[in-house]
Amino acid sequence: MNMPNTLSNDQNYKEKSKNRYLIRALSVIVLILAIVTASVPGILAIMRRADAQVALGNAKSLRLALQVASTEAYAAGRPFGDAAQTGGIAGESWRKVITDSKIPGDFWVLQTDESGYEVLRFLYQEGNFTVSYIKEPLAYQVYYQEAYIETEQSAVY
Repeated sequence: MNMPNTLSNDQNYKEKSKNRYLIRALSVIVLILAIVTASVPGILAIMRRADAQVALGNAKSLRLALQVASTEAYAAGRPFGDAAQTGGIAGESWRKVITDSKIPGDFWVLQTDESGYEVLRFLYQEGNFTVSYIKEPLAYQVYYQEAYIETEQSAVY
């Protein structure tokens, strides 16, 4: 009669051993998920910082292209600044700036000097990043925009 008791002890030991492995495997999986979940915000911040650096680099390229275009417009006797045009500069100069800088975003010249040829302030927008440039004192500021609420209404008549 000892035989069935021995079999049940072996079965209990095997079941307990399986349960231990299962508990260890689940614990490892939960630990890995916790580590991944905790690291996601840090990874996103690093990625956002890298995107901000790219937007800043593009704004610096834009500044150089604006300087070249304004110098060419001045030498040719053409106007450079024109608030009524796209980007705040005359059409031919705008095309030159876009071609030379190869920027993927949009820009707006906000202020020029009295002559209308030297850019004192501009904004550059690329995706969710906006770069502000000020000539005196030389400063760039990169902002990240995130929409929390977006609404759209059709006109009701």
